[in-house]
Amino acid sequence: MSESDLELVFTSSALLGTTLLILSSLGVGARLRLRVPMRLFRVHLPFMRRDDATATPIVLGFLAMFGIGGLVGAALERNAVDQLLIGVGFGAAGASTTLGIFAALGRAEGRRPTSLRELIGRHATVTVSIGPGARGTVRLTYDGAIQILPATAENSIARGREVEIVAVHGMAVTVRSLPPP
Repeated sequence: MSESDLELVFTSSALLGTTLLILSSLGVGARLRLRVPMRLFRVHLPFMRRDDATATPIVLGFLAMFGIGGLVGAALERNAVDQLLIGVGFGAAGASTTLGIFAALGRAEGRRPTSLRELIGRHATVTVSIGPGARGTVRLTYDGAIQILPATAENSIARGREVEIVAVHGMAVTVRSLPPP
């Protein structure tokens, strides 16, 4: 590969990666979909939700910095192998920086909302008495929120009693009475 070909690869990589990274950070990437006809492995990182599209900016960060690093190597008048190594080093730094930014944003965003299925086993307080054939309501405090839910039970449970959620049916819960403390 000649020096001009290598320089073209680095320039294209820098321009394409930077442009796509900027567009994706502006939200334009949400409307643009690029279909790649190959199946890539999926990596789940602890700070990422499954619906995040974090892998794309990381690849774009690598691509942009790889091109910039290669151009720096060319400006320093290094040979082709050194230019590639400098490009890969810059690319790794770009991918790491992008990963760090997304990790910080994920932590700042906070926890994902609790699904109702995760309420099973939690304790609540009866706010409207529950009869064997009649619904009542319970007040549940979780993740800093207070929620009032319709509730059913096998036995009658008086208002003010502490209960445990044993099942979820749509937006309603089934509860059982806890023994007094």
